[in-house]
Amino acid sequence: MNDFKKLKEILAQNKAELNDLYKNLDNKFLNKALKLTNLSGTKSEKIALLRRIVDLKADPLENELKKLGKNADEIIQIKEKMYDFVRKIYEKRHFKLIQRVKDEKILDEFYTAVLVLMHECGLVLNAWQIKWDRHILQDINIKFDKKFKDFTKANEYFLKHEIFMRDENGQKADRVYGAVQKNGKKYEMKAYGVVFKNEVKKLAKVFDKHIKILKNLAQNKNHKSYINYFKCLKNAFCEEKNDKVIPSWQKAEIAWMKVRGEIQPGHPLEYYEDAYTHAVALEWDIRLAGGSEVDEIKFKQNIKESYAKICDEIGVKNENMNAQVQKNVDRTQLYVSVPMIYYAAELNGLFSAQVVPNDESVSAKCGKKIFAFVDHVYANTKARPFMKLSKEIFEQDFLDFEREILFTKPQIWKKVYEISTIGHEFGHILFIDKDTENSMNKGGEFKFIEEYKATSGGLINFFLHEDEKYKLPVFGELIARAVGLIAWMKVDEVRAYYCEGLIHLSLLFASGVLSFDDEKLKVNFSLESYEKFKVLALQNYKNLALHYSQKKDAGEFLAKFCEKNGVTYLPKDAKTREFVEYFYSRYEAIGNEIDESDEWAKWQKRANAL
Repeated sequence: MNDFKKLKEILAQNKAELNDLYKNLDNKFLNKALKLTNLSGTKSEKIALLRRIVDLKADPLENELKKLGKNADEIIQIKEKMYDFVRKIYEKRHFKLIQRVKDEKILDEFYTAVLVLMHECGLVLNAWQIKWDRHILQDINIKFDKKFKDFTKANEYFLKHEIFMRDENGQKADRVYGAVQKNGKKYEMKAYGVVFKNEVKKLAKVFDKHIKILKNLAQNKNHKSYINYFKCLKNAFCEEKNDKVIPSWQKAEIAWMKVRGEIQPGHPLEYYEDAYTHAVALEWDIRLAGGSEVDEIKFKQNIKESYAKICDEIGVKNENMNAQVQKNVDRTQLYVSVPMIYYAAELNGLFSAQVVPNDESVSAKCGKKIFAFVDHVYANTKARPFMKLSKEIFEQDFLDFEREILFTKPQIWKKVYEISTIGHEFGHILFIDKDTENSMNKGGEFKFIEEYKATSGGLINFFLHEDEKYKLPVFGELIARAVGLIAWMKVDEVRAYYCEGLIHLSLLFASGVLSFDDEKLKVNFSLESYEKFKVLALQNYKNLALHYSQKKDAGEFLAKFCEKNGVTYLPKDAKTREFVEYFYSRYEAIGNEIDESDEWAKWQKRANAL
């Protein structure tokens, strides 16, 4: 007997304990973190540390360290110390959770053994993560920063010297499960099993031990799907021959797509951290799925109708792409989930939602899985204190509108999440063919328009299937999101989302929704301005869809809205740029300062009264 309901309740309690740390700026975790980092303990420093501990966000801490004048080496050292600190907190919490599951027999023996396997592998990956970060991000990529003028030059070099991995057809893959090593003056791509030999050996030993246990406990076909998946995953990690690495991981992901049910393991899937070679990050977790209120059948039907309508209006007749998109939507497994246990790269930030696999060859065979963490995100958003920056930037009426939904209308908030966030994940599927990313990524900027394409896909799906009562809530969420993404201007691994924000902001300014004068942002928040924005957003999405269908270089579309500015981008539109530069300067100055008024307490009181 598996009591998934009780397990979900325990996870909610555990998350509430962490979120409650925001209510006490003198808790034991904070005091230890302050001592470890040698910070003085100002409120903004404490909030930055709490964001690192509770929300697993590293960028607020990095911003605070820059304000203090710390140099690059000092920042890296402090960030590593905090990763290790956070890692130990969560290792203990995950161990206690698994022990409780065992003691109270919340899950059967097989699923409990899956948790133990994931946890013990996670401990190995937690230690490996530090070496992964040092080798790929702090060593090789810093050398590449100095060596190459831009991503185009880097890609030309990588192609010439074959610094990549090949897919099952012998073509250049859009990702690698490996890292670059320098051999004299020569750079070479090597598999994880070669570069991190000791870590992979430790991981393989844990896999072998627990796969034997699972074999003895397996009772049905579903159980055997986990065992096959873990076997394939172990083989993929251990593969040392470059030409066999991608096929090994594809085999693992095909096996993973057959793992159904509430206990959903996650493995290395995304590669946002590594801008150069797209080394897949060391993600590792279990998500507990179940309890969805989303009408999945209707949502999929709407998405397919929206896609067909846009294709018809722009004259796209790519039969292979259209067939793949339709199949991928139909075969997508939607899991409304709660993060359960998580390790390695995920201790630097969890997902709000995810659509995977990214490997389109796998998806062409098996479809995709979408994970949506609605309750987790909702609890986090309610728990965080209000920030001084929001109070300074937005007018009070706009803030009150957003907060009333968050604190007093949870069903509307969750519906907006469904429309925007789950819509975003389905939006990734649209206009994607097997070779789309490789074809469009010559300049290394594909991801920088793909996140905009995803969010816009969800938004356009709403425009074409509107519900009057959600128009302004969806509109408000988009405005707040676009502005908030400016904070990621100088964060490499999330630059794709920052660029997404710049495109949204450019359209919001062009449609008259936003205006900026005398250091004041004005939001024309009305149904009339919603309609004006909708016209521009629909046309821009059609332009983007045509760009994708023709597989043009992503940089050509990005250049309509953004231009390079050092390592990052700025909007081309003068007013949008003025606001972005102003917002970011204020973020650097006060990004971790809390709103000292009684607003947060007032809204908490209103929520508790319901």
